[in-house]
Amino acid sequence: MSARRPSAAERAGTSAAFGSARAPRSTRGQIIDSVVGTPPASVSPDLVAENPQNPREEYDEVYITSLGQNMREVGQIQPATVMTRLAFLVSHPEHKESIPSDREYVALDGHCRLRAARQAGIDLRITVDDSPAGTREDLLAAALSANHFRKDLTPIEEAKAIEALVEFHGSAAAVVSVLGGAINDSWISTRRALLNLPDEIQQKVADKKVPIAIARKAGSLPTPEEQTAYVDTEMAARAAAQAEKPKPVRGRAAAAAKRQAPPAAAEPVKEKPPAAAPAGTTTTPASSVPEPRGETLTAPDSEPPLDWTDPDSIAAAILERCSSAVVEGIAQKLLSSL
Repeated sequence: MSARRPSAAERAGTSAAFGSARAPRSTRGQIIDSVVGTPPASVSPDLVAENPQNPREEYDEVYITSLGQNMREVGQIQPATVMTRLAFLVSHPEHKESIPSDREYVALDGHCRLRAARQAGIDLRITVDDSPAGTREDLLAAALSANHFRKDLTPIEEAKAIEALVEFHGSAAAVVSVLGGAINDSWISTRRALLNLPDEIQQKVADKKVPIAIARKAGSLPTPEEQTAYVDTEMAARAAAQAEKPKPVRGRAAAAAKRQAPPAAAEPVKEKPPAAAPAGTTTTPASSVPEPRGETLTAPDSEPPLDWTDPDSIAAAILERCSSAVVEGIAQKLLSSL
């Protein structure tokens, strides 16, 4: 009898925040919590951006200082209302350049408290309200359909978001329809396979220490032991191949090698042909002098030609020469053309 396939909730996992929740959560709620996260009660003010639509332009610095001292000594009575950065940009995409990427929230109310907490060096109590941007499923769909959101997600975060949307909408095909063609079935299948992997390998994928191509194949294997063994074998082979390749000389070492290299031989100067002698005169032929010959430079060994009939060779060449963003773009183009 074959082993039971883990449920979507088990593959997506739960967040640390969910473990401390007071009320039980539904399966879909657990998945969404693992992606979006249960809002914290307080955060560093350095994680909160000021609202670019805030009409207030001037602040009373004496009041801000006094408020910060009071908040540090007595405590913050009224939390500041904030939106997550993602939710704010879904509602106000025109402010994408105004909200720094290292800010996780945008203040809606409580800008004085935000400045006071920052000046006093204390955490800011917050209440997160993303309702103006729609439901959490709307936010997940926006995060996956817009490139300027997806570039901030790791492959594992994308996989968990996809799992949440599949659980909510019922099928991968329905998710493709909801996202308006921004992704396809093959992309969804690749990301969902990552959730079959052990946590340790998932973390390596998130940290870009294991390529998605290797992780996807490992995710199709039946047991964690086989998955781990496959990843270890492939990464070892990859490391061995990299070690055999000569390392290019750059920087100061390259400049030093250039200084130590013998000077290149000068090109021979071609002599002009002698002028024609006047009629009736005789000329004595000049002795033939051989032209100097420079050193013959041996061309460096070139790499062997790429075998375009070998998928592994092609994949290795692309992974070696291209960034992860370019590799993913190539994969999307190939999958969409099939």
